[in-house]
Amino acid sequence: MDETTFRILDTLARGLGIELSIKALTEKIGELYGSAYYVNIYKKLQQLAEEGIVRLTRMGNSLIVGLNFKEYMITDLLTEMEFRNKQTLLREHRELQMLFLELETYCRDLLFVRSISIIKPYKNAKLNRAELLFLIRAHGMSFYPDEKEAETLRNMVLQLQAIHNMKIDFLILTDAKFLDMLSSDEINPLKEMISDKITFFNPQNFWMAIKVAAERNIPVKAEEKEISPAKIPEQDLVYNLARFGYKEMGTQMPAHGRNICIEYIATALIAQGDARRIEAVPVILAKNSVNFDILLFLSQKYRLSERMLGLLKILQEAVPRNDSEAVIKAMEAMKIKEIPADKKSILEKMGLYNAT
Repeated sequence: MDETTFRILDTLARGLGIELSIKALTEKIGELYGSAYYVNIYKKLQQLAEEGIVRLTRMGNSLIVGLNFKEYMITDLLTEMEFRNKQTLLREHRELQMLFLELETYCRDLLFVRSISIIKPYKNAKLNRAELLFLIRAHGMSFYPDEKEAETLRNMVLQLQAIHNMKIDFLILTDAKFLDMLSSDEINPLKEMISDKITFFNPQNFWMAIKVAAERNIPVKAEEKEISPAKIPEQDLVYNLARFGYKEMGTQMPAHGRNICIEYIATALIAQGDARRIEAVPVILAKNSVNFDILLFLSQKYRLSERMLGLLKILQEAVPRNDSEAVIKAMEAMKIKEIPADKKSILEKMGLYNAT
């Protein structure tokens, strides 16, 4: 793969579903790699379009560029791109080599593990931190991982975290949930993760999942900017709380707001520190479908696990669920020390909102 092709594919792969003109793509490549020349990019895109690797769609006076996932060779090329990115990362951060080796060696015999990606690798490596995305096989079309399989991965990560003296946050998703989140109209952590990641274990499986989505006409769109739960605007918080069945007394619901996933909203309520709103977390979790693995990931990433655990225990007592019970056990196994919440007040609030 020549350098220009690599840079084009890498830039397009970071912005799945984001419409870019050739001019905008050239600018993005320049931002990532320091330089890019329109004429060179244009000529290479014409060649890649003839080979079926990219699509060039006329929109007004511009040509919009996109990866063509209906082309058989696309997953092979993106796999090659991932391995090249992996090699560059490990040359610059040799301390990650042993971590990668141990993950790959351990997961090679775990047939349910489809792929492993490392998220924002350069930024996190400077912080002695790693963020991992495990894509695992779904049982049927279940959104939830088999608990024994999830526990196996959690225990492995905890061991590696201790061995390497490194903070490792991780998200475990079935391939069914992976596609569901990518196609969702809500802002969610997965859309942000795929804009800056390297899939170092079985990258062909990762890109095959994206290819399957394209073949089923499932829209996939990345989010280039990462949301900060502590900084979600008031309008978006109130709007989404109402969406999830929690309307505050005396608060007028905004006519518009960004759709943000419930796991992000629950995390934001804790991060922003309003005691009254923190008590709303069990209410919205009880009234809606929740992925507790995403909740675990976010609470770990933003250092809110202790308070989240206290809230989840009250939720589990009021509305027992297997998935929340499993995550509570996982958090306890991770030696997370609960910060107790006001049980009496929360249970009263759950009753008021018909959440029990």
